[in-house]
Formats: sequence, C-alpha cells, structure tokens
Amino acid sequence: MLREIRGVQQRRQGERRRWFQDSFFDLYTVEAADGELQWFQLCYARDTWRERVLEWRRGRGFQHLKVRQPLFAADRESGVLAPDGVLPYVDVMEAFQRSSAGLPQGVAAFIAERIREYARPDRKYRRPRARPRWLRRLRERTL
Repeated sequence: MLREIRGVQQRRQGERRRWFQDSFFDLYTVEAADGELQWFQLCYARDTWRERVLEWRRGRGFQHLKVRQPLFAADRESGVLAPDGVLPYVDVMEAFQRSSAGLPQGVAAFIAERIREYARPDRKYRRPRARPRWLRRLRERTL
C-alpha cells in the first residue's frame, strides 16, 4: 500500500510536491494551489533492473522511460532516464489498484485514469504518415 513520505522539499510557491512509496512503486506528484495535479511520475518495479517510469505533465502528455543504471555501485543513486518501449499495462494497472488504497481518493482516481489513457490513446491524433491537408492541396495544384 502506498504511503506518503513526509517532509518533501517544496521548490516553488503555489505548488505542492508529494511523494508516495511502497515496495513496488514510487509516486511523485506536483499539485497546483487549487489541488489540481500538474505532473506525476509513477516509478514501478523500483530497485530492480526492470525499473521504469511513466511520466505525465499537464499540457505536454506522457513519457515512458527506463532507468539506466550506472556501471559503478557507488553511483547507484544517479541513474539516468532514457526513452523506453511499451508499458506493461495489465501488470502495472493491477499492481496500482492494489497499492492505491493509501492514496487520497482523488489522486488515485486521476492517476488510474491517466494510466488507462496512456494505454488506449484517443484516436484524435493524426497518424505519423498522414499528410497535412495544406500539403495535399498544394500538391494537387502543382500536378
């Protein structure tokens, strides 16, 4: 069950940084003054070679990252985040549902919804190979 770690350093006035942790997850959040989540990092499979991070930022979207561990054990705390492949949605969602009992209800629901959104993005986004309309029209005129 995720439990809040108290005494997190607050960097900016008007926002609240929080940290929740259990044996599988680390969850870092930033809330605006009105309590609305602005950013979170859900780190799963923590302290293993499979550790990954799902990051969401309001207005920017998602990133799925892996923690690249340094070669030397002395530098263990200085892992670097690098882009990674597919989120194991079912495993992460089931583990999150079990662990989320310790979270505030609004935070738990919001993050669960974002995980679902990441796994099944809306179809409103254009396919990468789709041509913009203005380019199609320009090519039709020149032919």
